[in-house]
Amino acid sequence: MMKRRLSLLIFLLITLTMLYSLSYADIYMRQKKHVDGMTIMGRTQPSRDFIVQTWLTLDKVSVEDSKSKTVIEFDKNTITVADHNEKTIMTMPMNFSEIADKQSDGMSKEDSEEFNKFMGNMMQVSVKVTKTDEKKKIGKWNCTKYIQVMSTGMGEFKSEIWSTEDIDVDRELYAKYMSAIKGTMPGMNENMKEIIKETQKIKGMEVYSEQTTEMMGQTMRSSTELLEYKKGKAPASAFDMPKGYRNVEF
Repeated sequence: MMKRRLSLLIFLLITLTMLYSLSYADIYMRQKKHVDGMTIMGRTQPSRDFIVQTWLTLDKVSVEDSKSKTVIEFDKNTITVADHNEKTIMTMPMNFSEIADKQSDGMSKEDSEEFNKFMGNMMQVSVKVTKTDEKKKIGKWNCTKYIQVMSTGMGEFKSEIWSTEDIDVDRELYAKYMSAIKGTMPGMNENMKEIIKETQKIKGMEVYSEQTTEMMGQTMRSSTELLEYKKGKAPASAFDMPKGYRNVEF
């Protein structure tokens, strides 16, 4: 159970890092997401289509769909997840070393060594981006195709990304955003500079992408399409957790 939760957490952080690599500061995005059905660690998940609404500011990120709401607060170095089905709220540190230290308390020496090795392997991340000559119009945006391959200790994430330069993007704010992440993810500190440099090859804003993920012996496929993008002041409610939910320990 712990490995599954940690794997999902790593996946969330990687997804957020890639999703927001080209957009910053009080930005709203509405996206259509499709995830193919899959069976992972004995649990079968049917295919799913849903809408994701995102608010991004310099110090907070909010991502919500019909099943959950996730808020990352960089000034507090925390990630808070509300599960709409279970009516629960769980808060965890962004610093994975704190998670590892807490989880390894009470473990045997052998289990602790295995857990620390597991955590270390998951945080080994490298990214390769290749620009292609393919171009097409998606919605109202003129797009260029990129191929991105992310290798992690959990598996490989392959993405076909269609990005547009029709949307104005602030790259200086991006640098500030990534600096905040860099300081709170010890396992990625060593290669974060290279990751940022590589992902900056994708010019403009991601409009559509298809992902194929090889993780824990399973192949997962999904797609993401940008429906709406706008700049504006994020409402305070975007970062509020639902009322009446019970708090649970990570």
